[in-house]
Amino acid sequence: MIRFIEVVNITDHNPRMERTAKARFTVSEVWINEEYVVSVREAPAYKKLLHEGQLPSELEHHHLFTRVITNRGNLSETHIVVGSPISVAHRLSKNTHQLLKG
Repeated sequence: MIRFIEVVNITDHNPRMERTAKARFTVSEVWINEEYVVSVREAPAYKKLLHEGQLPSELEHHHLFTRVITNRGNLSETHIVVGSPISVAHRLSKNTHQLLKG
């Protein structure tokens, strides 16, 4: 399992106030099992939210965000993690083979 920093949407989802609710976000730690990762994609909407000042202040303006989708049986989850898609995919890769000197 690999540790990432995740952006979590904690907005109250009241159907009556759906349009008037102000989006609220926080950051937390998430551990992702690389065996269950289905896809890794860039999440450009979160970069826009960061520039608009809607994400927590502990994030810096140069951060990139990646959407990691995991699937385990009938449970599918989406995680928005801090980092570029390339760096996240590199950390998730299970390539542990080494070339032996012969």
